[in-house]
Amino acid sequence: MGSFRSFVVVVSFVLLAASAARAGEIVGTAADATGAMLPAAHITLHSETTGIEQFAQADLEGRFRFPDVAAGRYLVTAESAGFSRDSRTVTVTDGAAAVTVAFALVPGNVELGVTVTATRSERAAEFVPLRADSVSRETLQNRTPLSTGDALLLAPGVTPVGNGPMQVRPRLRGLDSTRVLVLVDGERLNNARTATDRAGTEVGLIDLNTVERLEVVSGAGSVLYGTDALAGTVNIITNQARFSDTLRLTYGFDGFYSSNENGRRGSIALGATGKRFAVQFSGGREDFGNYKAGAAGRNEDTRPFFASGRVTNVDTIDTNFGFSFKAFPDPFNTPYVRASATVPTSSASGNNLNASALVALTGAQTLQVKYIRREMDNVGFPDFEQPIFFSRVTLPYNDLDRVSARYEARSITPWFTNLKVTGYYQDQRRLLRNEFPVQFPVPSPAFFPINVYRLNLLTDTEQHVQTPGLDAQATFVPARDHIVTTGVMVYTDRSQDTRTNTTQTTIIGNVSLGARGPQANVFSDPVLVGPASVTHPVRVPDASFRDVGVFAQDEWDVTRALRLVFGLRVDQYRVLTNPTAGYDVNALLVGAVPPIRPETIPSVTGDRVSRAALTGDLGAVYRLNGALTLQARYGRSYRHPNLEELLFSGPATVGAIVPNMTVQPEVGNNIDLGLKVRAGRASGSVSYFTNTYRGFISTEIVSTTPSGPLSQAINFSDVRIQGV
Repeated sequence: MGSFRSFVVVVSFVLLAASAARAGEIVGTAADATGAMLPAAHITLHSETTGIEQFAQADLEGRFRFPDVAAGRYLVTAESAGFSRDSRTVTVTDGAAAVTVAFALVPGNVELGVTVTATRSERAAEFVPLRADSVSRETLQNRTPLSTGDALLLAPGVTPVGNGPMQVRPRLRGLDSTRVLVLVDGERLNNARTATDRAGTEVGLIDLNTVERLEVVSGAGSVLYGTDALAGTVNIITNQARFSDTLRLTYGFDGFYSSNENGRRGSIALGATGKRFAVQFSGGREDFGNYKAGAAGRNEDTRPFFASGRVTNVDTIDTNFGFSFKAFPDPFNTPYVRASATVPTSSASGNNLNASALVALTGAQTLQVKYIRREMDNVGFPDFEQPIFFSRVTLPYNDLDRVSARYEARSITPWFTNLKVTGYYQDQRRLLRNEFPVQFPVPSPAFFPINVYRLNLLTDTEQHVQTPGLDAQATFVPARDHIVTTGVMVYTDRSQDTRTNTTQTTIIGNVSLGARGPQANVFSDPVLVGPASVTHPVRVPDASFRDVGVFAQDEWDVTRALRLVFGLRVDQYRVLTNPTAGYDVNALLVGAVPPIRPETIPSVTGDRVSRAALTGDLGAVYRLNGALTLQARYGRSYRHPNLEELLFSGPATVGAIVPNMTVQPEVGNNIDLGLKVRAGRASGSVSYFTNTYRGFISTEIVSTTPSGPLSQAINFSDVRIQGV
C-alpha cells in the first residue's frame, strides 16, 4: 500500500510539473503614441480555439499580466477611453518565456482591430486574407450618422444607394441589393423575396442606437455564408449582454436631433450584470420629416427643355380632326420647377425594442437569448412623387421581428474546443403602396362634349417573409498550428404576398363646342364616376426558398510569419411554389412575338427548382515584420436567383414582367491582393481586386405584345469589376 501511495504521489507530481511547463504567460503595457502610460486600460484575452475570454486592467504604470495561459493562439485587445481600440495576435508555446505585447494606442476612432465576419470567429484583421473594416460604437457616437445605412458609409469602399432616414443601403465594389450579404449578429438579414434590381436589403431595419459595431468584409463570402455574398459581407453587431465581476446596474439615454428634416430620435437603455447572468433592454422612437437638399429653383427647371423641343408634353386630346388641346396635361410628363428645397416623400417614423439575456449554465457553457423588434411607418421613397416621378411610392409600414437563442460550449476536449448552436426566427412584413394616374379622352356618341377621364390607381402589396434558421458551428484543433471551423446552416424563406388594386374613375374636364369652335373646360373638382373597382392580383405566388449548407475552413500557421486559410462549402438550394389564387401569367402572354418559352413559366399547380453549389477559397497572409503584412486570396462566389427573379409576374414601368424559372445562378471568380502597414502612429492599407461574374442576371425585354413589351430576368452577360 505504501509503494502504491508513493507511485500516486510521483505521478501526480509529474503531471503537475508537465502542466506547469505547458502553462505560459502574456504580459504587456498599454501606452499612448507618445509613450505615456494608460492606467486602467481594459485588456481582453480571447482564445482563438476555445473562444474563452479573460480580462485584465492595466495598473498605474500601464502594465498588465495574464498568468497560467495554456499553449495556443490568442487575440489580445486593448481599449481606453478616447483612444482607438487595438488588437494583436500572439502564440503561446509549451515551456516558452512570457510573451510580451506593447500597445501604443492612438487618439481618435480608427479601428485597427477585430473581425468576426471573415472567419466566423474573432480574429485580428491583419490575419484575415481579405479587406476587413469595422466601425466602433465610439465612432458612431462621435460622427452621429442619421441611420444605420449612413453609418455604413463610414467604412472605406462603401457608397450609398437611396437616401433618407431609412432607405440608404450599401453598395460595395460596384454591387448592391442582394449581391451584398447583410448579417445581424452573424445571421442573415437578406431574404429571397427582395427584388435585386429595384430594391435591396434594408439595413435601416436595425436601429442605429442598438448597433455596437459594424463590420464590412470586402470580397466573396460564399464559403462561410452561402448565396448573396458576391461583393462582400456586412455584419451588424447589436448590443450584447455581458458578464461582470460584481453585480452592476446599467442605464443610459441617447438623444439625436437634426434640423435639416426636423428629425428626432431618442432611446433608453436598462440592464443588470453579474458573474453568471446579464440582461439588457433598450427601446426608442424616431420621427423624421422630409429633408431639404439644394436650393429652390436652382438647376431644377424643366421648362427650357420643353421650350427647345427636347422634351414634349403629349397632347391629351387629339381627335384626328385637325385640332388638339393641352388644357389637360399628360400626368406622366409635366413641366416642373422646384419651388422648395424640401425633397418629397423622404420622411419616416418608427420605434424599436432590443432585449437580450445571457446565462452561464456552467463555467464553460452559456445560453444567450435575444429579441429585436423594429416598426417603421410612412417610409417614403425620396422624389417618387408627381410631377418629378410618374407615381408616388411609399411604405405605410415596414416591420421586423427577430428572436434568436445561442448555446455555446468551450474547451470541450483538447481537440474539440468550441461549439455554437444558434436557432433564429425572423418575420418581415412590409406594405408597398403605389399611387399613379392614367389619363385618357373618351369621345361621346354625339362627338361633343368629349369627356376626359382619369383613372386613379392605388396598389397595396404586403410582402410577408418568415425565416426559421439553424446554424451549428464547431471549432477543432486536429493538429498543431491548425484551427478548423466547420458547420452546417439551414434556413427557409417562406414568402406570401397579399395585393389589392383599387381603381377610381373620375372626369377631370371635357371639350365642348363653343362659339368659335371646340373649347376645353377644366373642372375645379374631379367628378367621380361610379364605385371604385377592387381586384386582388398576385405578383409573386406563395413560395419558399431553402438552403442547406455545409462548410469547413482551415487556418494553418505554416510558420510564425505565414498563415494559410482555405475553405470549402456545399449547398443544396430548393425553391417550391404553391398554387396561389390571383397569380395569373397566361393573360400576359397573349400575342407575344416571339412566344415566351413554356418551360420558363411556372406551373399553376406548383413547381420546384433544385440546385447544388460548390464554392471554395484559398488565402494567404504573410507578415514580413511587425509593421508590414501581405495578403492574397482567391474565392469562388455564388448567388442563386431569388423568388422575385424566378416568379414575378405583372405590369411594370414599361410593359410587363413575366417569370423565368430557368434563369441560372450568378457565379464569380474573385481575386484579392492587399498590403497593410503599421509603423508607430501611422497605419494604412491598399487593396486590389478583380471579380469576374458569369451569367449576371438582368431583367430585359424579350418579347412584345399588343399591350406592350414583355421582360424576363435572364442571364444577360458576363461581368468583370476591378478596382483599387
